[in-house]
Amino acid sequence: MQFSCITVTNLALGKAVFASSYFEYYFTIESWQNVVDGQTRVSDAGLLFHTDFELYPWLTVTLEGQSIVKSITLYNRSDRNGEWLHGVETRVGNSTDWAQMSTCGTFVGPSVTGGVHVIKCGKLLYGMFVTVKIVKPNYITNDPNASGGKNCLVLEEVVIAGIVV
Repeated sequence: MQFSCITVTNLALGKAVFASSYFEYYFTIESWQNVVDGQTRVSDAGLLFHTDFELYPWLTVTLEGQSIVKSITLYNRSDRNGEWLHGVETRVGNSTDWAQMSTCGTFVGPSVTGGVHVIKCGKLLYGMFVTVKIVKPNYITNDPNASGGKNCLVLEEVVIAGIVV
């Protein structure tokens, strides 16, 4: 009997990313790709993925094909304001429609500056898209950017562990 070894890889590396919005201060044509460039700690704040301030910001990574996702790791910003990362839900699916995707897991938070959060899927999930979304209104009250519960999703990297099938 022969067994083959299956190697779990970072499915997100270099893949296409789209999001709910972008924060103009950090936005360049390539800035969304910063979240899947393999750099888990960046020294330049301009290399961060950063949405605008909105209630439920999200980002979606387009995988190269049908894949099995085991876990999703979020690398929070390491420069400042790490507590803004909270109430995150991750989903996997063959559609970008949030309601049609399967929940991988959640990170309740709040995080800390430089926090690394591994969200393990409760079961192996199949799909071509992975979405990371803040699903809770912001709890921060001492920042005018958070008025009305607005959030921003700021990450240094997203690593999606799995295999392409």
